[in-house]
Amino acid sequence: MAKWGAFLGIMALFVVAEAAEILSLDVIAYEDFVSQDTVALRTLERALLEKGIVGIRGIPGYRENVERFIEAARAFSALPDEMKLRYAPNRAAGDILGYELGAERFQRPDGKWVVDDRKVSYYAFLPNIPENKWPSEVDLQTPFESMGMMMSQVGSAVMEQIGLIGEKTGIYLDRAPRLGRMLHYRKDESGIQDNPFWCGAHFDHGMFTALLPAFYFVEGEQIPEPIEAGLFVKTHRDGVYKKVLADDPDVMLFQVGEFGQLLSNDAIRATEHLVHKAQGRVERFTMALFFDAPMDTVIHSTSVLTEDARYGGSSGEPCVYRDWGNRSFERYLKRSDPLSP
Repeated sequence: MAKWGAFLGIMALFVVAEAAEILSLDVIAYEDFVSQDTVALRTLERALLEKGIVGIRGIPGYRENVERFIEAARAFSALPDEMKLRYAPNRAAGDILGYELGAERFQRPDGKWVVDDRKVSYYAFLPNIPENKWPSEVDLQTPFESMGMMMSQVGSAVMEQIGLIGEKTGIYLDRAPRLGRMLHYRKDESGIQDNPFWCGAHFDHGMFTALLPAFYFVEGEQIPEPIEAGLFVKTHRDGVYKKVLADDPDVMLFQVGEFGQLLSNDAIRATEHLVHKAQGRVERFTMALFFDAPMDTVIHSTSVLTEDARYGGSSGEPCVYRDWGNRSFERYLKRSDPLSP
């Protein structure tokens, strides 16, 4: 049975490689964004509306920050597991910061809940707060902070451009730290079996997400992104999952979160996405930065997402961001019973 499951998993990856449609990723130049070039700004807004993802290339100092962060992430990930577990959060006490392996679950199209057991995270708030956990064995803090603050600066500018923060919504991020997440997708030495995903299909529940390009390694050697692996997004226009070529070290990527859709009353749509595993001894590294609203933010949305139980009311009724976020964490955190709803 195990061999048959592994065979099906491998065949699923071959199907992905053969059938996956490549997304035509829209990428604008940073200097055009800063100078408010009208063509670039139309491209940015249209991409987020129709495809759910967009890239910006040529941010000064970006590539150097990316490379330093990936080097530090790999150095931390190479530490023994028992050493990394010293920095694990106490989820039962409401702590989310630090190192975590396989803490999330996602529902497959067949209804089965599966755990992303090869996905490693390291969470820290930016700007730095006293509660952050930073390892003493390697300097993860310096490149994490440097990379995260650059993502925060550019991401905030994009959010203001598309009307998620600022005068249009009355929401400002000076009181809301951003949550940074180092991501290490471990090689699956046991075989893909019945879960071909490093990360199952989901929406980010916050307002907005900035992403680094992905870096892939086999036995310590960097390799090009495998065709079957990586980030896939379900485009808003045709509802089809398409592979995003997200390995350009000069490009910063952006997606929309569910609270961004609520805020905009569906003028922009949240980005449904997943990450396919690679076959063989392949590891993947990247970083995400999540933009949350201030926890006491109250909105009165008329979005279709008000039908979701996490909203806590009907269309037009109030929703507090703190409640929305807590209910979202409850949905995706791993349970003791993996089949529970």
